[in-house]
Amino acid sequence: MLSFSSSRRALLAAAAVAAGAIALSAQNASAVQIYSFDNLGTTNVGSNGDRFIRFDTSNPAGTVVTLGTSQVANRGMSGLDFAGNGNLYSVSGFNSDGTAFGGSQLFSVNKNTGAATLVGNCNLPAGYSATDLSWNPVTQQMLMVAANGTAVPNQLYSMNLATGAATLIGNITGVTGSLDVGLASNSLGVNYLHDIVTDRMYSLAGTVAAPLPSGVGVDCNFSQGMVINWQQANEWYLGALTGSLVTQVMQINNVTGAGTTLPGGVMPTHAANGLPEYEMGDLAIAPIPEPASLALAGGLLAGLAMRRRCR
Repeated sequence: MLSFSSSRRALLAAAAVAAGAIALSAQNASAVQIYSFDNLGTTNVGSNGDRFIRFDTSNPAGTVVTLGTSQVANRGMSGLDFAGNGNLYSVSGFNSDGTAFGGSQLFSVNKNTGAATLVGNCNLPAGYSATDLSWNPVTQQMLMVAANGTAVPNQLYSMNLATGAATLIGNITGVTGSLDVGLASNSLGVNYLHDIVTDRMYSLAGTVAAPLPSGVGVDCNFSQGMVINWQQANEWYLGALTGSLVTQVMQINNVTGAGTTLPGGVMPTHAANGLPEYEMGDLAIAPIPEPASLALAGGLLAGLAMRRRCR
């Protein structure tokens, strides 16, 4: 049986480990792990579904690993984000506006393997498909943007994470003829859109879009997504796929909207066919520290304080 002194030392050591891990995460704001569904990938096959990848922003191409697949065939996962409690969700998009799957659907995702489990149908209007998901840390809502080409307005929704149902917030105004494929939220609860027609970022006031001063700087096409690291310094990352079929990870200037390709940010091209090895339908950053780590550290420190009072 441990003595009081040895128990206290063990508790202190465990608390120090947990606190150290939290401090390390806080200090490592410049190197962030990002998760993504690759919904093109030259090694994907319909029976396996989208590849689930992870990489480090310090060197995306040099650190990318495949964790698994969605195990959901032919859906095109176009949205991905963590809720505030650390649960990961994805929404199907570009292959899901027909009746075969009942339109876009919400899935919960195992962050270690990418395996996706159906939550439910989003019940979007006919012709609309989800293009991105974003957790808003201020409103504590999972938001979704959906599009139906460029002739009709893009739409903003809130998501029911228990059922998958999407509730319309409103048509997005202020930018006509747009195709908004990116949605991200910062620590102040401001939402941003990425329009691949103008290749520009827009801030949202409610559902009214206002352009940021500069273009992204590359010709963006097809499926791509973005995320803002609201837990730390609001670093804004875009997984861009260009018209010249190059995939690159960029950091977006929060004021101007201009993009800069990260060191090691250009992803490889498949040698056999010249297509990008990865097409990132969306990006997601896990809560850091994750809720379990916070609870552990808090519990250990609280226990230590109680022991001290009882001496």
